[in-house]
Amino acid sequence: MVSIFWANPDFVWFGPAHVAILIGLLIICSCITKARRSIRTNKGVDRSLRLGMVATLIILEVMYQTWYVVNGEWGAHFALPLHLSSITWITAVIMLLTLHRRWFEVTFFAGVSSALLTMITPDIGNFGFPHFRFFHFFWTHGLVIVAAYYVLVVHRTELTLRSVVIVWGYLNAYAVVVFVINLIIPNANYMYLMTKPPSPTPFDWFGPWPYYIFVLQLVSLLLFLLMYASYRCIQWLVIKSSTRLP
Repeated sequence: MVSIFWANPDFVWFGPAHVAILIGLLIICSCITKARRSIRTNKGVDRSLRLGMVATLIILEVMYQTWYVVNGEWGAHFALPLHLSSITWITAVIMLLTLHRRWFEVTFFAGVSSALLTMITPDIGNFGFPHFRFFHFFWTHGLVIVAAYYVLVVHRTELTLRSVVIVWGYLNAYAVVVFVINLIIPNANYMYLMTKPPSPTPFDWFGPWPYYIFVLQLVSLLLFLLMYASYRCIQWLVIKSSTRLP
């Protein structure tokens, strides 16, 4: 594929650019933690930040689709927003606009867990820094994490253990729908339900197709439980410390 932006080197796993992105994510979340009280008391700032994240996510997706179209590479078998990362940026947008707890649950459990794993083991082929695809990939996944963390600590949205089961059920139901779509669209492999990603990923640890799909169900449930444990830690360390403040 020919880039319309610039020539690019291969992506280097845990190279300087990759590490810088991960550190930047931690810094942004730390800044949100530090500023959470002042943001909470200023509705205008809160609204502007949420709308800014919404606009950024939408613009990134438009640029991504345009990039494929301009290069003559767009295809229904891979470019539709059906992967888990695509669905969770959509749920993140709805969450930021509505602040509804159900959308937060899906974004937190399915979005943050998958985005974290994907950012640590990205599947972006040879699109290394400073290619557009590199920035799109990490900004989109990183913003899903930032958006969920923002709603958690600024708006103090609560989760329950029941949320784990609900979102896990939603995820499995969505996977069934995507599997059918994969069968309808030639060569489609959304959510990697038909074959593993070409790059090294945690999928490689779970056996051949179709066994890794069933292993992923158990792994996703365990990840959701781990996410719930992390929520409880954040609630104790960050949220509870400011419950007596406005």
